[in-house]
Amino acid sequence: MRATEKTFTPSRPYFYGFGQGDAIHAYTPEEWGLGGSSASSASNSTHSLAILILVGAVITVPALLAPIWLVIGAIRLNIGVVFLCLLCIILFTGGWFFILKTIRQELRARKLRRARGLPKPWYAVTDDQARTWFEERPGTVEITRENFPNSSHSFPDEPS
Repeated sequence: MRATEKTFTPSRPYFYGFGQGDAIHAYTPEEWGLGGSSASSASNSTHSLAILILVGAVITVPALLAPIWLVIGAIRLNIGVVFLCLLCIILFTGGWFFILKTIRQELRARKLRRARGLPKPWYAVTDDQARTWFEERPGTVEITRENFPNSSHSFPDEPS
């Protein structure tokens, strides 16, 4: 693989991010949790547990009412209401279950971070930024292609 090629690695050993202060930390995927903000790779724009709980509380009402409205629409034989309620069930109830799953993952990640003494990741950094940081501070993370899969610089064991 050439150094300029970027690959997507779904099971990378570490994600890198700034916690508190200027230090870059290496987080396992389980420790990352909601993670830090990243314009390119963030799949969840809510990076605060409190906001996520608030959003979950707000969509609980339509998630519970949509099935009731579906039954009412079916009894009255109103096809428009039935389709609208089906859409609401998919969106709100699906979103509600997704939020519950995300809250559980973040609570588990907090527990793992606390055990290793890591702060919550606030900002994600690229593999090149993290690699430079850890090259200046040897002994914390091994500098290999597996640990920095999206690094644009070649590694000593790779052909140039």
